[in-house]
Parts: sequence; C-alpha cells; structure tokens
Amino acid sequence: MELRFGDNRLLRCFEREDRAIRQWGPDVGRRYVERVHFIRGLDTWDDLFRFQFLHCHPLRHGREGQYSILLTGRWRLIVEPVADSARALGIAGVEDYHG
Repeated sequence: MELRFGDNRLLRCFEREDRAIRQWGPDVGRRYVERVHFIRGLDTWDDLFRFQFLHCHPLRHGREGQYSILLTGRWRLIVEPVADSARALGIAGVEDYHG
C-alpha cells in the first residue's frame, strides 16, 4: 500500500526507529515502525479490517473519516483513507487519545 505521511516528523520517525523512540518512548516508537511496515505490505485499505490484532475502527465526535489502529496500551496510530485511491493510506498521527 502507498503511504502518505501527514507531516515530515511522522515520515522521519518511520524511516529511523531511533527518532520514533525519542518521540514516543521505546514501546510506542518500535510499535509505530512495526505497524507502518505491516500496513505498507497490505494491498488495499479494506485489508486493515481483516486483521483483528490491529483493532482498526472508525473515530467519531468530530474525527469522522479517521480510523484508529492499536499500538500499545492507550496509544493509537491514526490513519485516513486517501480519497483518490483504494491502495493509499494517510498516516495522520500517533496519539494517546484516551488520556
């Protein structure tokens, strides 16, 4: 799947795990890189929902159009479908949105 990162920080953290670890700590940083690599290997957007361990689900309350993927504990990878492609995914952020 083609990935489109919401900002350069997200891209740099994906490209260099040490940056992700500095940004979010070792557990979240490593899982971020792992999940994004996994997602990149999928064929289409719909494949995200086939893997239960991702816990992919739509967000609500002003965040319609975004989806949450489990990283660790309360940390989530926030993704968005790309309107012009079923084979592209936007990486929007990493958040502890329960806290």
